[in-house]
Order: sequence, then C-alpha cells, then structure tokens
Amino acid sequence: MILEKENYKKMTNTSTDIISGLKQYADSEGPRIDLSSLYDDGNNEIVLLGVGNILLTDEGLGVHVVKDIKESFTFTPAITIIDGGTMGMELLTYMRGMKKILLVDAINGGDAPGTIYEFPHKELEQYFTEHISVHEVGMQDILRIRAIQEDPLEDAVVIGVEPESLEIGFEPSEPVQCALPEVKKRVLNVLREWGVVAEPKAQSENFI
Repeated sequence: MILEKENYKKMTNTSTDIISGLKQYADSEGPRIDLSSLYDDGNNEIVLLGVGNILLTDEGLGVHVVKDIKESFTFTPAITIIDGGTMGMELLTYMRGMKKILLVDAINGGDAPGTIYEFPHKELEQYFTEHISVHEVGMQDILRIRAIQEDPLEDAVVIGVEPESLEIGFEPSEPVQCALPEVKKRVLNVLREWGVVAEPKAQSENFI
C-alpha cells in the first residue's frame, strides 16, 4: 500500500459533506453489515499495523518494521501487532474494540527516498474519508466501516517512509533501510505516549 502525501494536504480542504454523509448513513434505518460475525474475541485496544507488499522492495517496509518490533519487544499492556500485508476487509477481524491504531506504510510524498513522514490523528480523520488506496479495498474503507459499527478512535497515527524502489525484490532499498531504525524509534515513542511499556527481549537489548 502506498499513500500519497498530496492527499494528506487535501485533507484540510475536505468537504464536510463526506463526513456528514457518513453520519447520515450511520443514523439511517438501512441494512447493516454484521461485523461481529467477522471479529475475533481478542483485546485489541491498541493496534500496531504494518501494511504493504513484501515482494515489492520498499512497499513492504511497514511489514518489515512491525515484524522486527514484534520479534524484539514485549509490551505492557499487551498490544495487537498485525502484519497486514495486502489484506483488505480481513483486517476487520483484528479490530474489534480497537481504540488506537498506529499504521506503518510507504508514502509517496515527493521528497527524497528515505524521508520519514509522521501524520497525527487530526490529519488521519480526514485522510480516511478519501479513496486513495492502491488496493481494491484500502485502509480508509476498512476504518470507515469500523467507524459506523463502533465508537470513534481515541487516537491514530501514520508513520511512513518515501520509497526509492517498487520493483520486485524482498529487501528494501538502501535509503529505506537506513531510515528503518528511526521509524522503529518513532513507533516506540508513539506507543510510549499511549502508556505502553516496551521491554527488549534478551536477544534484542541493543535494538534502540
């Protein structure tokens, strides 16, 4: 999944008609999707989600980041860490009761490869009303449906990196690899702000 930085800029001009339309739909008497039949029974108040295709070099950076973090740390309280890959609506299975989400992805912002972007909740609320995903079903669609069925998110953050290559390959490009340690630190900082304590596993004490 690649996010376009320009779409974040457009968010500040997003018409309230879209948001009003969602509220109108939520208040309508029309049919509902019964998402409870899709959810698991886990406690998913805080979700760390990495998305992207690991077969396309830099597009898979979000997956690489969350995989490394999951292997390197234990968290208190426990959080849900998801390798989202290129999943679509299947992600709803992991989002029941979710209050906060931290999304890691590649972002086409037009800056130099390896540039790190971080977008806070206010920008994301508007971003998720825009259809900009390269996938048939994007994160904005998933969270839009979730918002109809559950209470609003308490917080949401996207951290991403400008890709250099989207060619076929398993390893990120050199600029993106150089950026990954800082991305991981930012992920841990956000989790810390949310009251989550990260304890390095024995083999990962030199991670940060």
